[in-house]
Formats: sequence, structure tokens, C-alpha cells
Amino acid sequence: MPLPTKKRTREQFGRVAAKYRCSADHTDLEDLDLLFSGLSPEAGHRVLDVATGGGHTALALAGRGVRVVASDLTPRMLREARTLAAETGAENIEFAVADAEALPFSDAAFDRVTCRIAPHHFPDIRAAVKEITRVTRPGGRIGIIDSVVPGDPALDAFMNGIEKVRDPSHVRSYRNEEWLEFITDAGLVPLQIASLWKTHAFPEWVARTGQPKAVQREIEQMFLSAFPLARQTFRILTEEGRVVSYSDEKIILVAKAPDASPAR
Repeated sequence: MPLPTKKRTREQFGRVAAKYRCSADHTDLEDLDLLFSGLSPEAGHRVLDVATGGGHTALALAGRGVRVVASDLTPRMLREARTLAAETGAENIEFAVADAEALPFSDAAFDRVTCRIAPHHFPDIRAAVKEITRVTRPGGRIGIIDSVVPGDPALDAFMNGIEKVRDPSHVRSYRNEEWLEFITDAGLVPLQIASLWKTHAFPEWVARTGQPKAVQREIEQMFLSAFPLARQTFRILTEEGRVVSYSDEKIILVAKAPDASPAR
């Protein structure tokens, strides 16, 4: 199956941007508590939030006194992030349209860089991680949160298959081991690798991407017909023939950019 184009991704999220600003999954900030413990953002830091979506991570960072640049591929997403910032009175956030695989920022421009619940949309994940590394100052920290899949190939195929039907811009949710490879290949030093299982209320989750009712029902049927290990692993809860909720795993990763080479 060909990878989604960035134009298609921009159109997809442009249509449903407001849903992501109000999304229950994105407004639940439990995972950020774990991320920030390893990221250690400090007042005065300059921080980039890549693929900010509705702006929830950027806003949480702004509340810690850092200067935030919230970037996203989709202009309408940035409009929603601006709305969220205005609602809370946050003033220390700038906004920039940016492709995660070709960030329009100079080398070592940021003390910290974050990216939350977005890398599974990037067509070239390695390029994105290298770009994130490039714009982080030597010794700075990078924090990533994203959905991951188990090592079992059948469970991997089950969840990624569902995600591709639900969201045409989905590329792939990776395994923890793949993430470790991505960051080490980029020269990063892992500092923290944690995980958190998150429960999703099915009706809101399946409707968020704006798919037609027939597609939403197809997705529900995929869950209802799940093989026993998938039903157990993803904690699929049903009631009277309908899916109530399911759970997936999020990786919470903090890594350090390489220190500057000693002067010669």
C-alpha cells in the first residue's frame, strides 16, 4: 500500500482539526507528566513542539515558563492550537507551519524538542528523527510519545490494519525496539524509555478522523471479530454487540542530543 502523501495528510487533518483540539485522548495529559520528568524543561528554555496538533503539549510546556514554538504541517491545526492558547491566555507560544522531515529552523536552535502522538503519520520516520536531532542543541533533550505495537507480528498487523482503515494518513505504529533503533541511528542517547497503556472510548475515537458511518462500522466489526490474543492484549470491551473501548500502549521516550565535539 503506497504511503499517504503530505498533501493528503494536510487535507485529512484540516477537515477535522477542531475534533483534535477537543479530543479526549489529546487533552488527557497523564503521559506528559512522565515525559516532563525526564525532559526536565526549565524556565527560559526554548522548546519546539513538532506536529503540535491541537496544541496540548505546547500549552503544557508554556505553563512551565519556557518559550515554545508550536509547529505543524497543517495550517488549520495551528489555528486550533492558537485558539487553545488564546482560551488559556498563554502568550509565550509562537506558531509555525513546518514539515517534521524538513524543519525550517537552524541547527541547535532549541534546548528541548517534543513530539507527541504524531510520528506514526510521518512517511520517513528516520528523516524526522534526524531533523529533530539537528535542531536540538548539543546536550539538549528530545521527548517523544507515540502509539506502539507489540512484537507479535499478528498483533502488529491487527492494530496497524485497523489504524489504516480509520485514518488514511496513518503510516505505522512501531515497536519499542524500532524506536530504540531510530534514536540511536540519529546519534541520540536514550535516557528514559517508559510506557503507558491508554484506554480509548470507542465512539469518540472512531469518529475523530471524520470517516463515514459505514467505515466506522467496518472498524467496529474488525474489533468485534478480533482473535482472542488481540482481544486480550488490547483490552477490547464490548457490550450488547457494540465496542465500548479498547486500550493501546504509548511509548514515552526521552533522549539526549550528542554533546558538542571538543574544540581542536
